[in-house]
Amino acid sequence: HTNHRTTKSNTHAHNTKRQATMKVLHCKKLPIITCILVATLSPQRTNAFNTLSPHSKSCISSTASSSLSSPLTSCVNKLHIRGGGGSSADRSTLLTSSISSTSTPKENDGIIFQQAATVGMITAAMGYIYGRILDQTVRSIWNRVPQFLTQKGFIITPSYITYAMALGGLFMGLLSKICKPTYIASDFVSALSKTKEDGAALLPNLIPALPNLLILSLVTSTFGFSVGPEAPMVCAGGLVGMALARRWYNDDDTSSSSRVGEVLTYAGAAGSLTAFMGIPLAGPIFALELTRASAGMSPAAYQALGPAVVASVAALVLLRGIIAPASTMGGHFTYGLVQTLSGRAAIVTALACGAGGAVIGTVFHKAVHLLKDIMWKQKTQVEGSSSSKTTGGMLSILLSRDVIVKTLIGITVGIISRFYPATMFWGEGSLQCVVDGHQTAFASTKHGLSAALTAAANVNPSVPFQSAWAAAQVGLVKLLSIALACAGKFPGGIIFPLFFAAAPLAHSAISLLSTIIPASVSPVAVMSLMAATQASVTRTPLSTVFMLALSSSSATEISKMLPSVILSSYVGVWFSWYLSKESYYDYSK
Repeated sequence: HTNHRTTKSNTHAHNTKRQATMKVLHCKKLPIITCILVATLSPQRTNAFNTLSPHSKSCISSTASSSLSSPLTSCVNKLHIRGGGGSSADRSTLLTSSISSTSTPKENDGIIFQQAATVGMITAAMGYIYGRILDQTVRSIWNRVPQFLTQKGFIITPSYITYAMALGGLFMGLLSKICKPTYIASDFVSALSKTKEDGAALLPNLIPALPNLLILSLVTSTFGFSVGPEAPMVCAGGLVGMALARRWYNDDDTSSSSRVGEVLTYAGAAGSLTAFMGIPLAGPIFALELTRASAGMSPAAYQALGPAVVASVAALVLLRGIIAPASTMGGHFTYGLVQTLSGRAAIVTALACGAGGAVIGTVFHKAVHLLKDIMWKQKTQVEGSSSSKTTGGMLSILLSRDVIVKTLIGITVGIISRFYPATMFWGEGSLQCVVDGHQTAFASTKHGLSAALTAAANVNPSVPFQSAWAAAQVGLVKLLSIALACAGKFPGGIIFPLFFAAAPLAHSAISLLSTIIPASVSPVAVMSLMAATQASVTRTPLSTVFMLALSSSSATEISKMLPSVILSSYVGVWFSWYLSKESYYDYSK
């Protein structure tokens, strides 16, 4: 009798629950809720669904399936489905396919993070090998060859700089005719800044674009031109990341594989830049900021930032933990002591340096565009008129515009560098000597030259700046050298070159306003102007702050300087928009 009462009670409770379930089934929102719940049920919870009667199961199934095309689709269109972008049909397909898929979002994230880490390590190894080769070629041209010639009885004079850079310009012209197609940072920015189509799919095939890029960049940096390897490393890493995505997904043209290709492109760029600069977090942020014209990151950052950081960390672990475990960690640029800095002084300095950096950056990219128009304006017409003529052989190559323009730039920059040798190279190796106002001798830096090569210098690079005009000369000449190299289409980056150009200009302004500016503000002004100038040109304010902060030494009072640097970096970008709607890079819309 007790068992009978218990069974009856359970039956009554079961019927009550089923009636409640049937009431819920008639709710207008049930089709959406039912589909989502059924799709997300774990195997354990589906047992509860199986205990329902056949009539209840059929009600749920028929109601859910009949509403997938209307309420669920409209609901999905309003939701921000992971992956972003795409049409409503794509989003509906994405949801229905994810319902039927056995993989979970965490599993998908795990796969893309594993792929990003792989890409980061591969590009890190590439960046490390490239950096080692570059170190050897720079030392060979500027240290070993002069020493060898001296041992053979030749007298080395400052004219060696002019001859070497003229030869470098000739080599670049010849290689530009041979290494086709060329791929530079502006192409990377133009492709990845597209928002209405898959820009990453427009990246060229790995071969021959990658070897062409690395060869041209290597020659440019080796012969002392004022553009650096950081932008070529971003492009090279992006090419490797996209090539691996195409290989892993078999050139699939679906939207999901295209998004993965873009994500791995940014991961490759972050890994290679981290390997070359040794700054883990700045690499991914720089790559994502570089491809957007505003002071923000690319829309792809929603998906790409996490994998790019993973790639950057994987690159750092490989380099610092396995390849070069004995290398020291931390930055090495020292800006001096700040001591006491009031809030008013910090804000005024940041605003002044932000506006000044915007002016410098705007003048710089206007000058680059003007020089490009002068150097390359008639290129298409000349080639078109001469294409019908069959003047083959080496003579036609030597008389081509590429060879003539690049050789002339090599001669011009060589003459300038003869009198201002500190402005040679991309500036990372010799940045300390301008950060502290030539307190550090140029000869003692990584890219320092012998006394025989710097004997004709108008501003002695191994003696502190003697006047505001001396410091201004170094900064202005550096800007001119960078502009000539960029206008001449020498592949290279402008991050450290612009840092180098801004630092002596800051010292010049401080010297002129020494009665107004206290000595404690000097390090803040130098770093702030460096940040504003670089950020206003490349539109990368946040990564610029990371680069300057993480590359500074432990002796730098970065906690006191950082607020001013952050403010000046963003003010530089915003004020540059006010000054000119044009920018250094051509961003796609």
